[in-house]
Amino acid sequence: MIFAQLTDIHIKAGGKFAYNCVDTLSHLRKAVAHLNAFRPRLDFVVISGDLVDLGNADEYELFRQEIDQLTMPFYVIPGNHDHRDAMREAFADHDYLTNEGALQFSIEKDGLRIIGLDTTIPGKHDGHFDADKQTWLRAELTAHKDQPTLVFMHHPPFKTGIEHMDDIMLMRAEEDFWPVVTGQSQILQIACGHVHRAIEVFKNGIPVSICPASGHQVTLDLEPDGEPSFVMDPPAVRIFRWTGGELINHLSFIGDFGGRHPFFDKNGNLID
Repeated sequence: MIFAQLTDIHIKAGGKFAYNCVDTLSHLRKAVAHLNAFRPRLDFVVISGDLVDLGNADEYELFRQEIDQLTMPFYVIPGNHDHRDAMREAFADHDYLTNEGALQFSIEKDGLRIIGLDTTIPGKHDGHFDADKQTWLRAELTAHKDQPTLVFMHHPPFKTGIEHMDDIMLMRAEEDFWPVVTGQSQILQIACGHVHRAIEVFKNGIPVSICPASGHQVTLDLEPDGEPSFVMDPPAVRIFRWTGGELINHLSFIGDFGGRHPFFDKNGNLID
């Protein structure tokens, strides 16, 4: 089974540019084309938050118009730029989503449990994993304790060293989140968004990754007082391959970077 993670699209109503310079609508269209063209054909896509920029109905209408061009199923969770109720209404036909409260899901795909967590706090940019969310996740992990599991969430539960982003990470992660997942050996990976960069860490025995955004990327600035900014590094998605025993992921960059260039000539000799 092969599937993808797409994140941090930030669609604005009318296709307006983000920050007056980022054409997020065109970036989404390129991402959809990239995912549709991937071979072998993807089984599904998980979209891990910040689907739109302001969380209003017009933005979700435009997002649905574009994302529905995917030729495979897709699953969504909210990010800090999303509005939970507006998003629930926009995806009312997605019956895998919870009906009230946190907007999250737990589904099974080819022997792999896929959990999508809602880490948002209405009206705020940082994340939180409150008691209700903890109870829900514990119940899901207990109910499927023998099933390999991949967890998607928007806010990363660790600090990256990019200070202005660390200020709006999953708050109280050490107290509220990690006690729930630590020791749960069925969790193969936690996949996040939010930071608009490819970042990985191995924490409490679990691999944790962040996926780059489909458009603009947060500047890699590890200065303690670094100014918030973004760059137009190549956008990307994560491609996951589940073999039934291993979960492997790749970065797939969106754009034309030349190739495919052969290593060998028509006689099978290495080209020098």
